[in-house]
Amino acid sequence: MSFFLLPSKGPGGLAPRAEPWGNSLEQRVYRSRGAGLPLVTAQTDPCAFQVELARLAEESAYFGALARSQMQEAAEGRLVLEHIPSGAFCAILEFVFLGHFRLGEEELLPAVQAASYLLVPSFLEQCWLALRPLLCPHNCLSYLRFAEAIGCPEMRAVLCQYLSAQLLELAPVTGQLAPALQEELAGLRTRGPQQLCVLHKENLRAPATPDMEPLRGLYCLPLGQGGTWRRATGLPFRADKWSFSTAQLLNYLFLIGGYRERRGARGFAFRMAAFRYNPLAGCWQPTAPLLKRRRHFSTAVVGQRIYAIGGWYLDTLLAPDGGTALYAAVERYDPWSDSWAFVSSLPLTDFTFAVSLSHDLPLCAAHAGSIYTLGSLQRTGEKLLLRYDVGADTWQELLPTLTRADADLPGLYFLGGSEPLYVVGGNAQENVVISFSPGARRWGPARSLPKCSLAGQGVAWGSRLFMAAPELGTVLAL
Repeated sequence: MSFFLLPSKGPGGLAPRAEPWGNSLEQRVYRSRGAGLPLVTAQTDPCAFQVELARLAEESAYFGALARSQMQEAAEGRLVLEHIPSGAFCAILEFVFLGHFRLGEEELLPAVQAASYLLVPSFLEQCWLALRPLLCPHNCLSYLRFAEAIGCPEMRAVLCQYLSAQLLELAPVTGQLAPALQEELAGLRTRGPQQLCVLHKENLRAPATPDMEPLRGLYCLPLGQGGTWRRATGLPFRADKWSFSTAQLLNYLFLIGGYRERRGARGFAFRMAAFRYNPLAGCWQPTAPLLKRRRHFSTAVVGQRIYAIGGWYLDTLLAPDGGTALYAAVERYDPWSDSWAFVSSLPLTDFTFAVSLSHDLPLCAAHAGSIYTLGSLQRTGEKLLLRYDVGADTWQELLPTLTRADADLPGLYFLGGSEPLYVVGGNAQENVVISFSPGARRWGPARSLPKCSLAGQGVAWGSRLFMAAPELGTVLAL
């Protein structure tokens, strides 16, 4: 059905389209073409309109309830809406009866408030389309406060979607929000299907052709949907050698470490660097690098902080050996201030963790407000778990150790899970998985796995562990 303004006819028998009686808003008639239904007078501030109630009732729950009721206003054909600005009400009528939506930024908020009160969802949807391009860091909080003041959950949802999609990019704004709202925005970022992600970051040789360059990057696989791997993005730097560890926080991927770059006539040097990838915006941004020049370290996430543990001096181009000392210093990253700070160091006073050639040690996992770190005692080859209490900023040893008699694990690949924690390691003949219960302080039985080379930082999801197997060119699920 088409709709039009029904004014008195002007010169030549043509009806003026927007000004039925001169240039005044005080008496406008809005009705359906040929409907012949009765009109009611709506008194707004300061103008009055004659409108077809039946048509308004189709778009507005407010007018729908009024039309069905036996209220005196409906019976007398006069509605008092003096708290509704005439300009805002006219904009709603223009949309309902003519399909026109022409609101500038200054006119938008009064129209939103009126349409929210009158419950006109189709008009509000057009308002949201007009609002989104206007949002910026300087006005988003004022719009949010307006939405909460008028009690408009739809507008609040639009603002929260904008803030959550750029949660850390807008850290000067979102960082000053109440903690409960920050948690709400963080939760919005994690809605949607889970994806398994692999960062192809190994030290590949320079590509022979430009077509090979896209092999480097971030690849994603939808979990539980039978999908296929797709390349989500390239790397935020260009280098032939690099060492990065990764962490996922607030549905951002953090890439932390450094890469080799040419430094004039002196040759090459490693540059400290860190980046943050936002999958909702599909873009990388640089972030603050580590305080220590470390490579091959492990990360753990507790709450809204990233912890960097272990590793050794970044600039060395040699593989570690028995004399390579791990960094005892532990660093904590705050995404809201984009800064690192030192916390309590690893308690390596009376023993030394051995460095593994197969993975970054110590291996770390976060569970219930604590970080668990696994390493090999260099003197005996035993495996020792250390527990870091994030709230107390203290470390403690978790005994008993895992002896060689319990499991022969010269190589360690993975530590993860919750209760229990799972350890994946290997020797020359086989790979091994074994569990440790932090609550009971007890190791479980060792179980054999087929022998294959595992590398990188694995991930636990539900009841499965995922690890990259570079020699096989695949990801294995345990």
